[in-house]
Amino acid sequence: MKHSFKTRLYRLWRYFYNFDYVLIFALLSLFVINGFIQYSANDQVLTRIYNDVGYMIFSFIIMLVIAGINYNRIRASAIPIYIVSLILIVLVLIIGVKVNGARRWLNLGMRIQPSELCKISVPLLVAYVLSAKPMAVKAWQFTLGILIILIPFALIAKQPDLGTAILVFAAGFFVLFFAGLPWRIIIGSIILVICSSPLIWHMLKDYQKHRVLTLIDPQSDPLGKGYHIIQGMIAIGSGGIHGKGYLHGTQIHLNFIPEKHTDFVITVLAEEFGYIGVCVILSIYLLVALRGLRIMRLATDRFSQVMAGSITMSFISYVFINMGMVSGIFPVVGVPLPLISYGGTATIVLMVGFGILLSIDHHNRYDKV
Repeated sequence: MKHSFKTRLYRLWRYFYNFDYVLIFALLSLFVINGFIQYSANDQVLTRIYNDVGYMIFSFIIMLVIAGINYNRIRASAIPIYIVSLILIVLVLIIGVKVNGARRWLNLGMRIQPSELCKISVPLLVAYVLSAKPMAVKAWQFTLGILIILIPFALIAKQPDLGTAILVFAAGFFVLFFAGLPWRIIIGSIILVICSSPLIWHMLKDYQKHRVLTLIDPQSDPLGKGYHIIQGMIAIGSGGIHGKGYLHGTQIHLNFIPEKHTDFVITVLAEEFGYIGVCVILSIYLLVALRGLRIMRLATDRFSQVMAGSITMSFISYVFINMGMVSGIFPVVGVPLPLISYGGTATIVLMVGFGILLSIDHHNRYDKV
């Protein structure tokens, strides 16, 4: 049956009309801010900026492509994506590139960090398992979900990359939580972790123990383990209300801040734009989170609800942990600030998550019309 040109034009308009452009605009705003901040963080050297812009454009295109795919097709790919991510993590442990004592990357012509892929593959498979039955979630589904989470968690922690392992665990846990994981299991697990804390402490590596001890008293080693936290807090405090002005951050450009383009990138914003700049970026993060929670609330089936909830809560966790880490509330565990820190694999994976989120929203709206 042929459709008139007017009908096809209307369908095309309706297809593009039903995207969440507020969310897309908020993400674009973060990319623009990223460009300015990275230019300053890299001392106005453009080489790394070109790579970062390339990753951003590539990841944004991937997000739009995934947003146009029906999320049920993505759901059907959950098992192969999970298996591929596990194989890549195992390969990292065998032939991965070792940097500063950690084996976290694969060199495939370009360096990639496969553990980042688990931030999507783990919640995707857990959501797939929990939505396999239309009725109430069974105990075996929760048990299988926990197993799906713990395997990559253990492999990533062995690299060692405890920060990414925790984020992968959190992404999977959020799926279980939104699917209705009983509170008695959650509270029981928390009590178990507290009771096991001496054993967990014994299993930590020396540098991880130092990070925790430094958090309690950074001044105990101001030129060593406490250097990151102390310099980060000085940069944040020295910015004041309005900041010192773009490209005029002294802590930044005199190289007092290590990793200023990655994990500690918020210090660049705080020193040069002050608390006003930090509030602006927090407002954009809040807008992204609210749009994500709105998509979760309007989702029409269990898979899309728990997946949207996991992606949104994971995003909030990244922001919360990174800012807590830089301001001395949490130990330094190597968590980047979403879409602002430099990092190709992390940016691409994050935008894949937003692509799934947009797909859920788009197809729920489009199918209703």
